[in-house]
Amino acid sequence: MNNYYLVISTLGLLFPLAIFVMNTHKNNYEKGLAFLLLINLVISFLFWLNPIQNSWIHFYDGLFGKISYLLFSIYILFIKKLEQRLKLVFLFILVSSFYAFYCSNSKSSNSWCCEEHILYHSMFHILISLGTAFAFF
Repeated sequence: MNNYYLVISTLGLLFPLAIFVMNTHKNNYEKGLAFLLLINLVISFLFWLNPIQNSWIHFYDGLFGKISYLLFSIYILFIKKLEQRLKLVFLFILVSSFYAFYCSNSKSSNSWCCEEHILYHSMFHILISLGTAFAFF
């Protein structure tokens, strides 16, 4: 039942989507990223309700997650006009989320949905929820 922590932490992606909705100045990049984030939210939520390793939904959760990770990073670091210090904060979150994902992956390789896997992956979800919000400031 530990997987329900990941169902809940996935809902953290509603935070950057709320910022997107409240923002009155949206460009096409941000509209595309918000749509991609919504896809991630739905797929990840459905996957963690019944986390079957190597299932088709697990594949798409990973695929869309990696695409989003890359596109959000490119947009925030190279396209979005943000103060340099905010880009450094984002970079710190980006590296921290990568580390949390690495630890999650390492733990899940040993024991799928073990306590450490759930903990690190929940941390990953929280960090990417904070990080993706930078796209919509």
